[in-house]
Amino acid sequence: MRRFVACLVCAVCAVCAVAAAADRKPFGVGVLRRDGILIPFASYDGRQWRRSWTPPSLDVAIPINVTSVPSDWWGKTGPLEEWQAWIGSTPRTIRVTQPDALEVRCPMAAAPPRTTPLQVVLRTDYRADAPVPPPTALPYPKAGLAISPPQPIAPIAVLPIEGQPAREIAPALLEAFNKAERRLESRVGHPVSKRAREGRDPTIEAFYAFGDSPRYFYVEATRGYRELGDNGCSALAWGTGWFVRDAKGYRSLETVVDLLNCDRFHASYMLPLGAIAIGDHLYWLAQFSGWDHERYVVIDLTPKNAEAVVSAYGGGC
Repeated sequence: MRRFVACLVCAVCAVCAVAAAADRKPFGVGVLRRDGILIPFASYDGRQWRRSWTPPSLDVAIPINVTSVPSDWWGKTGPLEEWQAWIGSTPRTIRVTQPDALEVRCPMAAAPPRTTPLQVVLRTDYRADAPVPPPTALPYPKAGLAISPPQPIAPIAVLPIEGQPAREIAPALLEAFNKAERRLESRVGHPVSKRAREGRDPTIEAFYAFGDSPRYFYVEATRGYRELGDNGCSALAWGTGWFVRDAKGYRSLETVVDLLNCDRFHASYMLPLGAIAIGDHLYWLAQFSGWDHERYVVIDLTPKNAEAVVSAYGGGC
């Protein structure tokens, strides 16, 4: 009987969790550029995330106004003319003035206009307090996250790359970095032996966190290599990883290492946009960009996994 009651309680809790998630009404999210251009990239339909807005294309038709935007681009939200922009930790209301098209150029090659993809975007009445960068800035600086209808968004903490938190996560980072670099070596080889590289701690270059118990972390770290007698750089191990801290300490959820040239071409840097809780799920929203690409991502974080549920292409080579 006790076992039956326990199972019944678990079942009820599971139903309640699903119901809580289903109670959240549909909404859309987008990235807001410093020039006031809004790029929608995902929507939540009340139960799951989806990529709805049209991706960059060589052949696009620009809608005349918001209501003429194809309904499947919006998902279940319908047309969204008013958005809540999270600039830092302070929300403000912005309004769409008109749809428009934006050239999606590769920063490493100037393509002729006829072969340059176009991204359908939304121009808004947002005006930045600081001077606006020129259109040629790549990746273009962002003001923050935009969401509609309004939802509670929590800021993601930017941690110092030196200090107590960095020292605490260092052992877990070293172990995860070494394992990921071994996987890389098994696939494509490595110019530096395992013995020569694995005793050195990776250098943390960016460090982000959200939550308390559990607390989630995202780390960007490097380990540089040089040839004997050369004081410069011959290769760079670039690592990115998701970690969680709970009662058992720090552990890696997912860590990937790539071997790059020292110019860091193909490196991907995170710009955290914010976090949102839906039911018993925590979602981390971010931009990943580099010299040759830009992407907007929704990551579902659990104590056992970090999974991208939306990955929207924003342009690249």
